[in-house]
Amino acid sequence: MDSNTRMMHILLIVLSIAIIATIGTIFYHFVDTQYKTETAVSATAEQSETFQGVYVRDETVLTYNGSGAISYNVPDGGKVEKGGTIAEIYADQSAIETNQQIAALQQELNLLNRISNPGILQNAQPAELSTQVKRYYNQITYCKDSGNLSGLQTAKSDFQIALSAYQLVVNQGAENFSEQATAVSEEITKLQNSKQAPRDTVKAASPVYFVSYADGYESKLTTDNIDKLTIDDIKAVQNNNGLQSDTIVGKTIDSYGWYMVGVIDNTTLEYQVDDEVTLKLANSGATANAVITDLRTSSDPKETLIVLHCDYMTSDFVKNRSERVEIIKGEYEGIQVPRSAIRFKELEETSTNVLTGEETTTKVNYRGVYVMDGETVTFRKLDVIYEGDDYVLSSLNAGDGYLILYDSIIVEGIDVNGE
Repeated sequence: MDSNTRMMHILLIVLSIAIIATIGTIFYHFVDTQYKTETAVSATAEQSETFQGVYVRDETVLTYNGSGAISYNVPDGGKVEKGGTIAEIYADQSAIETNQQIAALQQELNLLNRISNPGILQNAQPAELSTQVKRYYNQITYCKDSGNLSGLQTAKSDFQIALSAYQLVVNQGAENFSEQATAVSEEITKLQNSKQAPRDTVKAASPVYFVSYADGYESKLTTDNIDKLTIDDIKAVQNNNGLQSDTIVGKTIDSYGWYMVGVIDNTTLEYQVDDEVTLKLANSGATANAVITDLRTSSDPKETLIVLHCDYMTSDFVKNRSERVEIIKGEYEGIQVPRSAIRFKELEETSTNVLTGEETTTKVNYRGVYVMDGETVTFRKLDVIYEGDDYVLSSLNAGDGYLILYDSIIVEGIDVNGE
């Protein structure tokens, strides 16, 4: 083999190696740059804290002589005007049961009279009544599931009226409820003849809210003592909604405004005095607006005593002395970003002095993510409005250079240096 042939052979070998190396490099980069991505979508989050809340109110325990049975005229959390009757005292429970039977029959009679209204046959349409029957049935189910007893009773009455009216219209008045109404009326008269008058009544000395139990904390957990309460005091409070006493009728609350006290972790200083928040009860889901009036730190940095004031009163907020509560400071909507995808990058920014017109270029370290923009990897800045445990929310409309909805966020395949 002459020298030219040998040289050609060597060149072919070198060229083959170069081609193989090039193909290998292309294949390596093809495999190495298969990024795992997630689509940037919107999400909502709440900034909240859950704690054991204790109610603090100005309360007065009501008593009577202990003889007889108590019939309440006001539901828990109900408002009573000055001189209004809170409860009646009867000789025994049978007298109260007679009154309850009369009330139930009177309600049934009212229902029958409404159903028998001649205007139903003249104005009602079967299709409309059928729709009402379905709607009221759904309301019954909803009220039952949500524990809304007053709403359940109303929905039940409306359902009965709509269903009976539908039967009347379809049968062209063939059904008649007059005999049934007469029988109910006669039964009411019979019971009223045996009705007993109350031995005594318990009246409100001033406009108040009423609760049908006492728990023994009425003299300690007052608004005058709220500044003296400690974390240990709050932790020691237990529910005792049936203080044992034959003479206790219940208690009155002097004002619709009340306080809630609890212990939270405020090491990040997320909560400040005068913050407006929402209280959400864990048991019932009832909510009320409140304002933080005091925050007291302790020797334990993770334990801060929080005091909130609320002006909203319903039965949900008087059932217990202490219960689990969620305090919600704010609700946020933004683009959800996994923490694992977040990277940092220095970007050059130019600013202009408005007086001299001189431009200055500086480097700013931004928090952001890398996204796939077609076949190109691009850095997008984040405008973080909320931070969760394993994700953050970035503003929906942060502007140019920031993450936008439906970007393809690279969650795997980019290291901390953006490579």
